[in-house]
Amino acid sequence: MQPRGTDKEIVKRNLRTNYLAARSDPSTRIIDGYSALLARFHKHPLVVHDFVQEAAGFIQKHFRLRWVMIGRKGPDGIYRYEAMAGVKPDVWEKQRARTYTKEDFAPVVEGFFSAGEISRLTKIYLEEDNPLGEEDLAKINQPELLKSKRRAQEDALEGDFLDTLILSADNDLLGWIDYSGTLTGRFPDSMTIRWVELMSTLLATAMSIQSVESPRV
Repeated sequence: MQPRGTDKEIVKRNLRTNYLAARSDPSTRIIDGYSALLARFHKHPLVVHDFVQEAAGFIQKHFRLRWVMIGRKGPDGIYRYEAMAGVKPDVWEKQRARTYTKEDFAPVVEGFFSAGEISRLTKIYLEEDNPLGEEDLAKINQPELLKSKRRAQEDALEGDFLDTLILSADNDLLGWIDYSGTLTGRFPDSMTIRWVELMSTLLATAMSIQSVESPRV
């Protein structure tokens, strides 16, 4: 007996049903956020500052991080914070006044913060490795939470943060993304770090476009 075939309309209907289920799954909504950012590349001129600010807000909200700050290199070659999400206004005023040189982002810098390497792009700075002076204490969102005890490996303290570099195609440092632990006091998981690294690629593209256009936007 010849086997009975599957109805082609059922095949199409099942594929659409499965697609709609995936589209409504909260875990896939991140794709919509990245798609919205990618759509900005169709706008001319691309306002890079707005792109950076939107990226910071999206990362902080979607991954439920306590705060996010993004910096980039200025026309003078100096690096400064440009956008944030979740940072108190008084703390942000102090943070965006800070300046850095390219050398400050080297893996090991004498007299600077001590980091542990997670990947080529991302480093982790732990509170225990980086005692803060009075000037730095004024730039912490909740300094009263410093020196809390880490009770588990997944616990992220107030003074902990991750740093993901924004590199051009030829590995020039264009900027960086600093971000905290989650609102529940945990470190971002490995997939979150990967998504942030993907965001750094989008930011690198935007910043590279800006670097060949004038004026700076």
